[in-house]
Amino acid sequence: MAPVGLIQSIVLLCVVLIGGSIFAGVFYTSPTVQRNRVWLVWGGLNVAATAVNVAALAGTVRAEFLRYAYWHPRLAVVGIGHVVTGLYNWERPQIRRRERPVYVAAGLATFDALAASFGPLTGFVTGTVSVLGGALQLVPIGHDVLADAVLIARQQ
Repeated sequence: MAPVGLIQSIVLLCVVLIGGSIFAGVFYTSPTVQRNRVWLVWGGLNVAATAVNVAALAGTVRAEFLRYAYWHPRLAVVGIGHVVTGLYNWERPQIRRRERPVYVAAGLATFDALAASFGPLTGFVTGTVSVLGGALQLVPIGHDVLADAVLIARQQ
């Protein structure tokens, strides 16, 4: 059972996880990681989404927008974050050229899901947001892992 209610517990978990990630990123990573613009974009987006979630809990979000104040910002983070990851600094090899389109496609698919949540597919998106959001978040990461595994296997 959630200690203070399900939505409050989820937002509290997000505050702790995002805060912990930022703390670790600032104090326990190399300067190269700290200056990575893509990581800064993801961090800023997550802080903004968490701020919207907290504002909703605090009652400062107008009633007509309240239903969009919890998971909509999270989908926006995934969409924007993946598109930025895929497109930023195209010439740099940190992300291989074959992986970049996967990030961009996942970001665009996330925007599609976000747009569909305002139209006729509201019920579907709302009912599957956890699975849908998780899959859209993990597809590019899973692709990276598989690509790395293939490269490692070829080198051995």
